[in-house]
Amino acid sequence: MFKHKMMRNEILFIILYTSYDRGDNMLTKLKNSTEVIISILLGLFFIILGLFILFNTNAIRNEEIPVSEDKIDTILDLINAFFVEVSNMLSMMIGGFPIVGGILMLLFGLGMFKIASWIRTTTKYDVPLTFFFLGLSLVLFIVTTILMTSVYGNWAFLFLFAFIIHWLYSIFKEYLNDKHRKEHYMIILFFYGLAYFFTQNSVYSSIERTITPTDVLSVNLFLAIVWISSYMSLWVGVFLLKANNLLKKPVTDDGEVLSRLNKKRKTIDTSKLDKYLGFSEKLYNFRNKVIDKVKNFFEIDLPSWFKVSYLELILGILALFFIFLEFNNRNGVFVEGYFKLSDMQTIYEWVNLFIALLLAVLYIYFTVMVLFRKTHYHRQMIIIFALWLYVTVSLYITLFKDVELSLFILPFNIFLVGVLTPLLLISIFKEFKGANRNEKDRKV
Repeated sequence: MFKHKMMRNEILFIILYTSYDRGDNMLTKLKNSTEVIISILLGLFFIILGLFILFNTNAIRNEEIPVSEDKIDTILDLINAFFVEVSNMLSMMIGGFPIVGGILMLLFGLGMFKIASWIRTTTKYDVPLTFFFLGLSLVLFIVTTILMTSVYGNWAFLFLFAFIIHWLYSIFKEYLNDKHRKEHYMIILFFYGLAYFFTQNSVYSSIERTITPTDVLSVNLFLAIVWISSYMSLWVGVFLLKANNLLKKPVTDDGEVLSRLNKKRKTIDTSKLDKYLGFSEKLYNFRNKVIDKVKNFFEIDLPSWFKVSYLELILGILALFFIFLEFNNRNGVFVEGYFKLSDMQTIYEWVNLFIALLLAVLYIYFTVMVLFRKTHYHRQMIIIFALWLYVTVSLYITLFKDVELSLFILPFNIFLVGVLTPLLLISIFKEFKGANRNEKDRKV
């Protein structure tokens, strides 16, 4: 009896171990085939877009169709409103020849499947495919910007400017000193933040006069899909660029020429480059002077056990709690039966609060990773910047724009800005050192 139990336990252990090993191998295979998967997803996107254009040629060819929010009574009405808004946007680009545009999209999507097979089976076409994907990412974002003008006006071109900076940084990243990665991210985030502020200021100036919440939600959803496609294309282009060392950069070792099949890179000496972007040293010196003056004035010192991540966790959890309260208030409208699909304002606020809640959860996660694993500092900085910008712009809109849409009640919004601003300052002034500059995300 005892032997039978032992055998069953051993068999169960072997099954569990084999299942885990298979799952791990599958994840590894998926990770090693990321560029192929992205190519297939891009192909699917263009095929679906082409079919949508062909089935809606009349709507795209005709004048813009207004969406009446009062007539949205069912989920199908809501989905139809989204398709109408997408048709209105596409009419700006291909209104005169929707059939030709739809056929070209279909052919392009099918071509992406052929490109995926090339990437999977050979390195013969890596050089032209590198420039193809880099160009595709730029073209997709230019198209996105043009479509964004229907809601955000000419301020949408600020996003294009920020993306071009990001695009160039991704391509020429290795020309820059990786010791200054923090400064690079701060510059990119600054331009994205600037674009976000001015576009939000523009849309909230018109959201109840010429633009409705339905317009903003539908347009943003479609643009997010195109935007993600653009970044996926950029990722593949940069990956192929680095794998084949197309920039012909000087290297410190004499290893073999790179192949993307083994995904190994040569180490590049950039110690003399990027010398003008080390402005964080001045920030650290200013921080140290302020801390020293405060400690001398109060004649105290920080306890040895204290870590700034403890403060980040406390404030982060506090921000998460108040965001969750506001989100739960909107969610209660759905649960208690007072909600109607025609009330697009509630849906708009719910979606935006859900995004804020997700950012707060991600910040807590990355803060824990920084505290216990000493990694993911850059991700933590990006998330707290996005969350701070989201909440601060919301406060600005509430105070200075005469609109009924508001993500937070005013006391909550002021409190959240007061909590998140120190977290952003901590992230900016926190020194970040890495023992190994080749690590994907260096250690604090």
